[in-house]
Amino acid sequence: MMTHPLHCLRTDLGGTAPTTQGLPLLSLLHISDAHVIDTVSPARCEWIELLADDPYWAGLLHMHRPYEALTHWALAAHVERLRRQPLAPWSQQMYDLALCTGDNIDNAQANELQAFVKIMGGGRTGLSAHGGVHETGLELGSGPWPFWCPEADVPDLWKPRGYPVVPGFVARASAEVHSGGLGCAWASVPGNHDVMRQGTALPNPAIEALAVAGYKTLAGPPGFRPVDPQARYVQHPEQFSSGPGRRIAAVPECRAVGLREWMAAHAQAGATGFGQAQLRSGHADTCIDTEQARILLLDTNHPAGDCQGSVGAAQIEWLEARLAEVERQPGRLAVLASHHGSASLVNTLGADPERLLAQALTDAVHRHPCVVAWLVGHRHLHRVTAHPHPQGTSRGFWEITTASIIDWPSQTRAVEILRHADGQIEIVCTLQDHQGAPGSLAALHAELALRFAGSAAPFMQGQAHDGNVRLLLPP
Repeated sequence: MMTHPLHCLRTDLGGTAPTTQGLPLLSLLHISDAHVIDTVSPARCEWIELLADDPYWAGLLHMHRPYEALTHWALAAHVERLRRQPLAPWSQQMYDLALCTGDNIDNAQANELQAFVKIMGGGRTGLSAHGGVHETGLELGSGPWPFWCPEADVPDLWKPRGYPVVPGFVARASAEVHSGGLGCAWASVPGNHDVMRQGTALPNPAIEALAVAGYKTLAGPPGFRPVDPQARYVQHPEQFSSGPGRRIAAVPECRAVGLREWMAAHAQAGATGFGQAQLRSGHADTCIDTEQARILLLDTNHPAGDCQGSVGAAQIEWLEARLAEVERQPGRLAVLASHHGSASLVNTLGADPERLLAQALTDAVHRHPCVVAWLVGHRHLHRVTAHPHPQGTSRGFWEITTASIIDWPSQTRAVEILRHADGQIEIVCTLQDHQGAPGSLAALHAELALRFAGSAAPFMQGQAHDGNVRLLLPP
């Protein structure tokens, strides 16, 4: 049995320290919130980030990170690491599946989607940073540039805060990425950023016309201060991208993609889970069966928009029917995966009685003791939460939240499920860095992500019991 790095043993749900190695049942690599971004898209409004110190805009953060032109390079480094090291670290078994829990892309765009699936499935791709906020001009006056400009001779407001000079940054970030692909099976659930503009607003004709036009907004419209900025963005995102800016090349691939196209692109790139049934219905709920377990993928995006999630009553019925099938096979286990977890299934927009929140989902899972784990993303932090059965009649399950690729600590998580001779289930979680070479764009991404996180970095990283952990479930 592998014992490095040190793992924290958690017995919140019962169990005792195993004395045997355990039989491997399932090995997953949990990837979340890559946020592959077209940073030059006219349908983005980076200027809001310049007002981050004003609580009025807090509900819309983050609309921009100074390093986001490097996010697809960080993802490519993680993919390359898995290709080089295809064995799960604890059991030394081949991964059964790399599982993405949403926000694979940032702005629901066709060019972002194609970049993501080519990195995951293998191919050549790229996203240009030319024309974006890292390149200066006179559009915002003659003072220091308000965004980070990596060139040495340009005064900006970010280099005094410690952001480095990186000669040729835009050209390097815009270069072609060559990916060999994961080299193992992979799958995804959709997150809010996969199907909504900046993860918040459903596409509408006004924002779509703006997205494919050749004009990039660099500042907010004069005097623009809506009563409720988050609600206004949900309803009218185009109003946030109509301030002073510059002419850029029009890119038709900045158009938004719908869920069917998102699923089809994944399937064409080799992802598993999305078949003709999903493409016909337009629903992303699906299940993937391995020899010992069933993995259930649930779409938790809210149909009325906004970044937080909900779940439909019909989805819970579907979930319980699939779990009942698992329970007809003694000893078989189930793992649930969704973008939003229990802290994020709180969206009541539209007051639809068919849309349910976290309690309804956790109650359903508690009715099926075959479920041992729930893998989620969305919050951009590492957390591991025990969900004991409310009546104490079953062992409960573990909710495993893995942090994002885009933000610090830019890690994935190996999740290995084992059964011991005494019937205990053990879930071993091991955080994974991409090991980008010093001087690489992936390494620069990690450095800048830590700087941007600042004092929030420890909160995002989590405690020892949120990272490398051994999670026990009694027989």
